[in-house]
Amino acid sequence: MWRRAFRTTSVLLAGVVAGTVVVELGFRIVLATPLRWALPLPSVALYGPDPATGARHRAGVSGMWLTEHRTFVKISNLGLRDRDRELAHGDAPRAVVIGDSFIEALQVEQRDTAVAVAERILARDIPGAEVVNLGLAGARPAVEVARLQSDGLSLTPNVAVIVLLVDQLLAPDRSDDHEFTAYRRGDDGEFHPSYGFRASRGYRFRTSTGGRIFYGFLDHLQVMRAINDRKNAGLLAEWSPEPPMRAQSGGFDCSPAVLDRQAALWIDGEPADARALLDAFIRDLAAIGRSKQLPIVIATRGIEARCPLLEAKRTVLIGAMRIAFERAGLHYLDLDQRIVAQVGVGGVAPLYGFGAQLGLGHLNVEGNRVYGEILAETIGAVLQQHSTRR
Repeated sequence: MWRRAFRTTSVLLAGVVAGTVVVELGFRIVLATPLRWALPLPSVALYGPDPATGARHRAGVSGMWLTEHRTFVKISNLGLRDRDRELAHGDAPRAVVIGDSFIEALQVEQRDTAVAVAERILARDIPGAEVVNLGLAGARPAVEVARLQSDGLSLTPNVAVIVLLVDQLLAPDRSDDHEFTAYRRGDDGEFHPSYGFRASRGYRFRTSTGGRIFYGFLDHLQVMRAINDRKNAGLLAEWSPEPPMRAQSGGFDCSPAVLDRQAALWIDGEPADARALLDAFIRDLAAIGRSKQLPIVIATRGIEARCPLLEAKRTVLIGAMRIAFERAGLHYLDLDQRIVAQVGVGGVAPLYGFGAQLGLGHLNVEGNRVYGEILAETIGAVLQQHSTRR
């Protein structure tokens, strides 16, 4: 009887192995041909552990990004959503741009990201000038500071741009450090970067030998990526209720209350813990700028700039934001207003989304082009200002 069971088990295992090999070969054929733009494929697994921020891109990983818009993504030799480059740079200036998924821009080819566009524009006037993409999905204020302190400073930049989504300052999980770096109140009563994720079971596994083996499978086996996709989506994802549609990125609300929460934070200092977090963010960036003699630009987004009825309230709010940053020695860019000035009120919505979802989601190629032009102009102006001072 045991022999029969052994033969049955062997046949089943051989069938599983053979089926896996066939599926793997099928995926590889699709990935290596133009069929990758149309046929089903597992999504590339880009992220791994990082002691400074909780997660980061893994150097050299490549594959198809399928969410929102299908794109072939390759992470650079330095582990960035960027082209390959040397850690050190020559006499030409180098800028770094830090932000969330809007700067990361996985939905478009690398050459079409806002940062790559800015680099090409800047290099026309300053041969050899570089602009490096340090965008990372989900980056919150503490992650942006940690990203500048680690990857950013290692690139010895001449200027840094932090693209801050202001809603992150008021997010319910703003002090949750279970997965990513966050600002938490310390024993001294001040907010400081906290790294609770380092003690989590998931982080310990990802940094262990077992984790390295797991990432090796993800990098070399498409079948493993498919299994990982299913794990992340959920076993019965297709039977689950549809998630709610995201807010239309290109749409806007002109109700009188639309700026109230930000006005309370920046002008009235409420809620107090969010204001303390904001002050810590400004404090830490100012300290980096002073110690490294590094000009730092804070470019805010998320302060609606398309509503004439809100103009007076918005002017007061932006004034308070500008004072807070410039008093600390930081440069300030009102990114929302700059975009409206460049494309007009009616031109903002078409900068987001793809195809039938135009106006919804992340920046498309045109949106990245507009962002890139603004970044190039801003970086160039700061470089000129500081070279003149010297």
